[in-house]
Amino acid sequence: MPAYRNAGVDLEALQRNLAELLQKSGWKVNKHIPGQRSFLFEVSRGMLRKGTVKVGGTPDEVRVEVTGPDELKDLLDHALAESSSNPSAIIGWRQLEAQESLQALSSTPFGKMFGIPVPPTTAPQPAPQQATVHQQPRPAQRPKLEACLHCGAPLTYNPEEVLVICEYCGYANNPTGEAPPRMSMVPATLSGSQALTIAKDYAAKGIFVTRGMVEKAVWGEIWTAYVPIWVVPVRVYGDLVGERALFKTKSETKKMAQELGLELLGAALGGRTGKTLADRERKESVDETISVPLVARRSASYQPDPEAFRVPLEKKMPFRRTGDDVLNAEMGSAEAVEAAKGVALETVRARYTTLKRFNVSAYEAGDPELVFDPWWFVKYEMSGREFMVVVSGSTGTVIAGQRPWIPRRSSGGGRVA
Repeated sequence: MPAYRNAGVDLEALQRNLAELLQKSGWKVNKHIPGQRSFLFEVSRGMLRKGTVKVGGTPDEVRVEVTGPDELKDLLDHALAESSSNPSAIIGWRQLEAQESLQALSSTPFGKMFGIPVPPTTAPQPAPQQATVHQQPRPAQRPKLEACLHCGAPLTYNPEEVLVICEYCGYANNPTGEAPPRMSMVPATLSGSQALTIAKDYAAKGIFVTRGMVEKAVWGEIWTAYVPIWVVPVRVYGDLVGERALFKTKSETKKMAQELGLELLGAALGGRTGKTLADRERKESVDETISVPLVARRSASYQPDPEAFRVPLEKKMPFRRTGDDVLNAEMGSAEAVEAAKGVALETVRARYTTLKRFNVSAYEAGDPELVFDPWWFVKYEMSGREFMVVVSGSTGTVIAGQRPWIPRRSSGGGRVA
C-alpha cells in the first residue's frame, strides 16, 4: 500500500477535497466512512465503473489503497496536494509505486547480486536558486482538451478516455489529437417495457424461482445508454486435442463438474452410448472467423459472449446524438484488437471440458469498427438483494444478468424475503 511521507496532510481537509474532486469528475459517492485518522470512499460512475479509496495514517505518513481505474489515483494525488502543508513532498502514485517496488527488490538476493540501488522514499528537494539556470526544461505535455473541437462546448471526461462525445453537438473528440476512428451506431428497436419483459423472463429462469415470484419482485430503475463496442473480426486457426462439452462454459469448476457427470453417466449407461459419453476425446482442426464484440471500457464488469450476441451491422448508420446517455470509449483500436484475440481463443476453449493440446492462434481478420449499441439497464430487488439485467436495445439479447438461485422463505404480501 503506497505511503506519502513528510507532506503534512490535513486528513479532514483531504476528505473534503477528495469528495469535491470526485463529484466534479462525475463520480458518485455510494458510501463514505469518515474518521480523523482514516476514512473510506466507495464510488461509482455509470454502470461500468466502480472503485474504492481507503486512506489512513498521520499527517506525515499517509497510507492509501485504491481499487478501480487509475483516474481515482490521479484524483487522490490532486486532493493530497491541495490538503498538504508541504506539497513539494507529494510524489505521484506512479513514481511512488515504482519506488516501492524497487525498494522491495533491492533487499532480495537478486537485487543485492546485481547491485540494484535503494531508491529514495521522499520527494526530491528543489535545487538552490543559483543552480536553477542549469536545470533542463521538462518536456512539454499535451494540454488537456477542454472544449469540443466542433462547437466549443466544455468537455468533461477522465484521462483514460480516448474518445469523448460532446454532450451538446455529439461530435467525437479524440483527446490524444489523433483522428477519431471509424464509428457508427445501431438504432434502438426495443422499448423500455419490452426490455422489462425480457428481464423478467431472464429472472424467472433461476432455480426455484417462479414467475409469480418474479412478478412480485420490486422492479425499480430502468434506463438506456449507448455503449461503445469494438467489433473485431478475428480468425482462429490451428488444431487441438480435447473433449467436447455438452454446454459451453468458461468456468473451470463447471467444466470439471460436467466432465465428471458425463463420465458417471457413461458408466451407468454402458454399451455404445455409455462409451461415447465417457470417451469423447477428439483431435480437431480449427479454422473460423469470430466477430468479437468488445465493450470499449477497460473497467467493464461484463463483456458480451461472441456466440450469443452479434451487433446488427446491417442496421448501422452514422453516429449522432439522440438525447440518451452515451459512454465514452477508453480503448483504442490497437488495444481492442489484442483484447479481441484473447476473447476469440477463450471462446474456442470454452467448447471443451478438457484440453490436452491447444495449438490454436488468433489473427486480425479485418478492420475493427466502433459501434454504439443501445443497452437497457434494468434493476430489481428480490430476497432483500438488488440485481441487474442488461438487455441490448437493438437485438433483445440479454448481455449480462443477475438472479437469485434459491430464494429464502416468503414473507407476507407475496414478497420473497
